[in-house]
Amino acid sequence: MGSAQRQKDATILVVDDEPIALEFCRTTLTRAGFTVITAATGDEALRRLKNHSPISLALLDVVMPHMSGAALARRIETTRPGTKIILMSGFAPDEVKRVIGKDAADYRTMWKPFTPDALVRMVRNVLDAPPPASGGKPAQAGY
Repeated sequence: MGSAQRQKDATILVVDDEPIALEFCRTTLTRAGFTVITAATGDEALRRLKNHSPISLALLDVVMPHMSGAALARRIETTRPGTKIILMSGFAPDEVKRVIGKDAADYRTMWKPFTPDALVRMVRNVLDAPPPASGGKPAQAGY
């Protein structure tokens, strides 16, 4: 299946507690041709996962109240194996590591602010990447 077909068939779950960031990601990815589902909290994201199938990729804010993006990523991996994950954060990389520990390095990460082109490029790259042969998580890659 070509990249354009994967994009057309891809559903992206975007989770961010900041309304402006959530809307920016939703608008950018929708304009790029993706189906986008949004949630403002980890709990809301888990409810959306139960009601929508399949979710190709989850784009998760790292620092959110009640459930970090890394904690949500682990829950998604358990309930929806095969869902690709990108973390995003406005905090410095060292601060993210301090707040959520070594789990931050287990996922691709984007640093806010990012451009619409950078967001679409990262999402396409992650969707197009083959799953890790070892069954492990991909290495971190920031823009």
